[in-house]
Amino acid sequence: MGSVTVTAKKLLDEAVKRSGRRSTVQLVEGFARVQSRDDTSTGLSRLFAMGEVPLKIYLTLVMLTRKSPHVMYKIVPDHYWAELLGYEELNEADPIPGSGTRRVKRAMAALAAADAAGVRWISREKIRGRGAQIEVTHPPGEHRAPWITIPLELWSHGWINVMSARALYVYLCLRLVLAGKPDDHGVHVSSWDRDRLLIKDDTWQRGIIELKELKLVRCEVARVAVDRWSTDLRKRQVYFLNNSYLKDNESPLEPLLKK
Repeated sequence: MGSVTVTAKKLLDEAVKRSGRRSTVQLVEGFARVQSRDDTSTGLSRLFAMGEVPLKIYLTLVMLTRKSPHVMYKIVPDHYWAELLGYEELNEADPIPGSGTRRVKRAMAALAAADAAGVRWISREKIRGRGAQIEVTHPPGEHRAPWITIPLELWSHGWINVMSARALYVYLCLRLVLAGKPDDHGVHVSSWDRDRLLIKDDTWQRGIIELKELKLVRCEVARVAVDRWSTDLRKRQVYFLNNSYLKDNESPLEPLLKK
């Protein structure tokens, strides 16, 4: 996980302003939830398997490329992403990229190579003397509700930097499951729901613990049905997103839970 350095905070704020977005990033349902029984992966599950850095870079690139053809208008060096996501803080007088930049280079290469489903998440065209121009492949699918709606404060308030890939996976799943619901509405996420989100129980439980530590999620035990087709009311975990807290507060400077 990264941290929220002075440089990271500055770059995150600038990135959100430059994106031209007003409040959110919307991703199609199929990015996180299987759409047929033949689906063995989703975009989110494959990015999670690639690791934390590719996942965070990809989401940030989607945020920054609002309009088709989804090309980054500004060419930036790889150490820009390392500093933005808090993987390293370079000395302005002698900015020598280190391990954080090497992680970014590996992540960029992975995103530009075909994954298990044959998808190249980005393409990079080298511009002589300047760096690489990045074009982003946004998640395909039907543009209809429900959406995964991500608040821009995930970036501008530094939250993305202090989340692990596991917590980010769970957070995006909850954004989808609670899509269109008011802030005071909770939901039970059954094992059937998690199967459709392709998230393992261990990943779910550890991600929830981390999000609770960050105060972005709260849980209550309530007597609810396992789904809307059941009348079997039992005591189950109900999850609530603390949307107001995320929007009104800056993230901690460092992750609260280590990997």
